[in-house]
Amino acid sequence: MRKQIFTLIALLSTLSFADRIVVDTTMAAAENSEHMTYEDRGSFGPYIEFNNIKMKNVEYSYKVHGKKQDINIDNSYIYGASGSLPLTEWFDIYLMAGYQYLGISHKPRNAKDAYEDLAANTDENDFFDAAFDSTDLEGRHQVHTALFQLGFDFALPVVMNYNHQFMLKLYAFGGAVFGKTFFADDTKFLSPVIYGYAYGAGLRMAWHGFFLSAGFRNNHEYFHTYFERKTTDNREDDEFMLDFDTYFQPYVSLGITLF
Repeated sequence: MRKQIFTLIALLSTLSFADRIVVDTTMAAAENSEHMTYEDRGSFGPYIEFNNIKMKNVEYSYKVHGKKQDINIDNSYIYGASGSLPLTEWFDIYLMAGYQYLGISHKPRNAKDAYEDLAANTDENDFFDAAFDSTDLEGRHQVHTALFQLGFDFALPVVMNYNHQFMLKLYAFGGAVFGKTFFADDTKFLSPVIYGYAYGAGLRMAWHGFFLSAGFRNNHEYFHTYFERKTTDNREDDEFMLDFDTYFQPYVSLGITLF
């Protein structure tokens, strides 16, 4: 009798579990869902911006001991990761964190005057503690930058298909740029903070758990730094101010949706 009772309980439990499976499968089948739309989701993935700094879009002030210098810049692309969080189907917030290398070559505008000034201000008995030397007059800075962008975008949904779990959006965005530089060479300039902004437009596509975002971005970045130890009474005699724009820089981000 006891075996029959246990058998009956096991059978009823199995039927109950099977009933739940049927209900869940039916609910997940996406039947009769023409009235529903794809729900935009948070996303995260690797990011690359094909950034190219052109000297015609650069403003700068570079001085050592009051003598002006010319600079030339080369750079890497921006590599990092980006994510977005939709608040509505029309409005998202986004964050990008990336790395970029800047190579900055510099030399005096008037080399003869600059080196004569260096010789006149060099104490042979204080060579190792000189306020500036020849490497400050002509050389190359190896600058590593950590960049962050935080902003928002306004989106225009083009396709939001629930049955195929597919979404396509056009969007325009804008946000703040901030970051930190790290001078890897032996320079007397302090490593400054970067400020700026970015704006642009793009296309975002999502399919099930994957997304692709691509577009064009305009960036403005600025920093201003000085020698750690002044060479004159005027701090502005040893300064490096860099202010530049990049226009229509293509970018792409590929990743996964988070929920």
